[in-house]
Amino acid sequence: MSEWLVTQGDNQFKVESLEELKKLAETGKLKAGDMVQPPGAADWMYATEIPDLKAIFDGQGDAGADDFDDYLQKRAKMGAMATLVAAVVMAVVLVVGGGTMAMLWQQLPQGDEEIIGDGGLTFADMIVTETGMALLAEPEERASPRESLKKDQILVLLGKRGDFYRARTETGTEGWIAYDAVIPMYQLGGEDVREEYDPLYNPDRYVEVNNASWQQLPGQDQEGITVFQFMLRNLSGYPMTDLVIQATIKDAKGLELEKVEIPVEGMIPAKGSTMVGTLANEDEKPRKRNDDEEVEPPTLLTEYSFKRRAEQDPELQLLYSAGVEVKMSSEAFTTANIDLVELRAVPNDDASKVVQKQ
Repeated sequence: MSEWLVTQGDNQFKVESLEELKKLAETGKLKAGDMVQPPGAADWMYATEIPDLKAIFDGQGDAGADDFDDYLQKRAKMGAMATLVAAVVMAVVLVVGGGTMAMLWQQLPQGDEEIIGDGGLTFADMIVTETGMALLAEPEERASPRESLKKDQILVLLGKRGDFYRARTETGTEGWIAYDAVIPMYQLGGEDVREEYDPLYNPDRYVEVNNASWQQLPGQDQEGITVFQFMLRNLSGYPMTDLVIQATIKDAKGLELEKVEIPVEGMIPAKGSTMVGTLANEDEKPRKRNDDEEVEPPTLLTEYSFKRRAEQDPELQLLYSAGVEVKMSSEAFTTANIDLVELRAVPNDDASKVVQKQ
């Protein structure tokens, strides 16, 4: 029986017939903007572009809108606003018990005033609000400490992973700290400031994995290799970098079989999107530089950054291929997901400059 492939966000599954697709659309389990690959086809298309499904979506009003880009933009803005409200509430809770922070809250800066400290802070800085805290070696509560921290100590924001911020102290020590143990400087600004700088502290809210697909490579030499193809879409005004993605595979019952984390080099442009590919080594055969050191593996790189490298070295085009190859030890899986687990928004000049008095 011919099978259709359906991609919803970062989840992909098979549907046995067009009739089953129709039922999914009628019950709302298939959305107009979901990606569908017809049997025997190589290209993907929006579900609403399939004639037999279009009439169903047209009868559903906004849920069946043809312009899925507008839908994504609206969804992202709603998510950003929800995050913003939660962040402000958290800030109020944190400052109630702290004399220094309570004073700051009573005199909320609008973006130009000096906040605290001899030279002021930047909106890419954070202040520790708890006593007995430490920078951790890993983004886990029970991770080993790297450096003890003092209450009201200033940290520089470096990235986010789950409920932890990657940060750096004034002495240069880098590590992780729970998001609720610090208060970001942008939360002490006016509404416009909070809205503008929220992506610095919540970059995961502004980047989406779209059009994800996967296939297992045939042949004994490629056993266990799964190729993932996907697009990363950045809805914020800041470039994103320091990416770590996670490939997850599941069996037919939806049980998780394996997870693999993969670092990705390069940038996702501000207000833009990019695919991710593989930049192979110039020498395809394994070799060693010396008796102990092996050649580095291929580089996973955003297409956006690869094109800029290729402008300086056009021969790199021969070494770059679309998709990310992942070695999976489990072979009997039916679904596979790609998720973003870590990334960093690159501050602009305004976010990086010291905030001084007018």
